[in-house]
Amino acid sequence: MTEISLIVVAFKTITLALGSLITYFAAKAARRTGARGLTYLAVGFGVVTFGSLIAGVADQFLLVGGDGALVVENALTAVGFAIVTYSLYVTRGPT
Repeated sequence: MTEISLIVVAFKTITLALGSLITYFAAKAARRTGARGLTYLAVGFGVVTFGSLIAGVADQFLLVGGDGALVVENALTAVGFAIVTYSLYVTRGPT
């Protein structure tokens, strides 16, 4: 494993930890308040975090290759952020 690979694994680990915390706290807040927008927020961050995890696993253990893992990660990041965006739309106040 090269030095760059170790750095990437370290950042992926940090991303996974922080993304999991955000997802957990958003889901906990959604359960406590019943706010639909917080549920979508938790799902969106969960998808982004899952994308990072899957890309890392695919690259390191499944030998998919960097390009394939990058495509999967970016696709799930885009879907996750679309859900996060929708969560903000759902929670907007009266106009």
